[in-house]
Amino acid sequence: MKYIGRIIVPVLFFILILPYLGWLGHEERRFSAFAAIYLITILSIAWCLGAIYDNKRKTIALLQDSEGRYGIFSKYSKELVNSFNEVIFQTDDKGKWLYLNPAWKSMSGATVNESLGLHFSKYMDNTSYQDVLRVFAESFHRGNKYFRADIKLNAKKGTSWVEAFVKLIYDDAGKFIGTAGIISEINERKHAEEKLVSLNEHLAITSSKLSTAAQLAAGIAHEVRNPMTAIMGFVKLIKDGGADKQEYYDIIFSEINRIEQVLNELLLLSKPAEAVFLEKDLKESCNHVITLLETNAVLNNIQIHKNYDTEPIFIYFDENQIKQVLINMIKNSIESMPDGGNIFVSIYEKYGEVFVSILDEGEGIPESSLQKVGEPFFTTKSSGTGLGLSVCFKIIEKHGGKVFITSELKKGTKIVCVFPIVQSKEHRGNENVQGLKRHENKI
Repeated sequence: MKYIGRIIVPVLFFILILPYLGWLGHEERRFSAFAAIYLITILSIAWCLGAIYDNKRKTIALLQDSEGRYGIFSKYSKELVNSFNEVIFQTDDKGKWLYLNPAWKSMSGATVNESLGLHFSKYMDNTSYQDVLRVFAESFHRGNKYFRADIKLNAKKGTSWVEAFVKLIYDDAGKFIGTAGIISEINERKHAEEKLVSLNEHLAITSSKLSTAAQLAAGIAHEVRNPMTAIMGFVKLIKDGGADKQEYYDIIFSEINRIEQVLNELLLLSKPAEAVFLEKDLKESCNHVITLLETNAVLNNIQIHKNYDTEPIFIYFDENQIKQVLINMIKNSIESMPDGGNIFVSIYEKYGEVFVSILDEGEGIPESSLQKVGEPFFTTKSSGTGLGLSVCFKIIEKHGGKVFITSELKKGTKIVCVFPIVQSKEHRGNENVQGLKRHENKI
């Protein structure tokens, strides 16, 4: 009943004061105005207390109903969160896990209990960790409350790619107190992206090869025409009955070999092939490239100087791809010297690594552009695509190498490629000495 307090409490008070009313109604006493006021005041207070009781009872009923609803909502919310395939998380201001839903176990292979209290970086590789720190710092300093990051997760079942949507949490005073967010698995998307990147790289490499072959056509024609002229001359001498025919044959075969070498290098540029990493002599491959480009350089009044000895230096590499890198870099040096000049190609071993240095005397690269060299579609040439060096950098990275570029305007550019060596010269020398000793012992 809605107004039960307003009825019961006044009635109880009235019952309590009935003896007093009876005493006042005695014939020897008179019912005064004061007694009436007192009676009305008591009943009013009783009615107010009844109203307060009604309001309290209503509030308690509402609270009980709200508590019941909250319990049901909390139960279903917990069930809903636990049923998500995505990981819902919360961390403190130090980056330690405070909350993880059960989906964390299927994603990482670690249980929630063994992960809580650990730093989030424990489950990702160093590159992803640095990326997250960088994006977090940018969001924090800009005042952004949200950021997104792709993370390579080191799960017990193996590595997998995940995407994290993170919210930065602040208290009422504006102090950063932690993060919360959702982690979703994106392996399929990442694999599709990698396939697309690989396809684009393959198309870019193929396009660059065909473009290079076309640009070298004049030099190739000149390179083939000279031996052909010599061959035709000596064949004519033999036909006319030249004296020392054996010497003519040697020269003819030498020139034919020269033509074959040049054409093989040209075919190598346009031949699409899967990467095959083998232990080979880098100097030999570099000599092949210089042979291919030398005539083109001479036609532009440029001399290519080789600053290395004949001793081989072995690294694991795909010859086709590394030749493409060397061709692109040396060709860039040639194009940077329209008035001629010199290119110095050096290969040497130092600190257990192989250094390939290409130095030219060209126009140089402005300092503002130097940091962008190697980025896709960035070029300083009016007719360039900006893909050549980008492809080269990708190839070198796949070979475990690094690239360093220095340049000075009007003086030239130096590109240094660093590769891991198979064996050092000292190691090979020691092995040769030990092999010799073992051979002597057998004798």
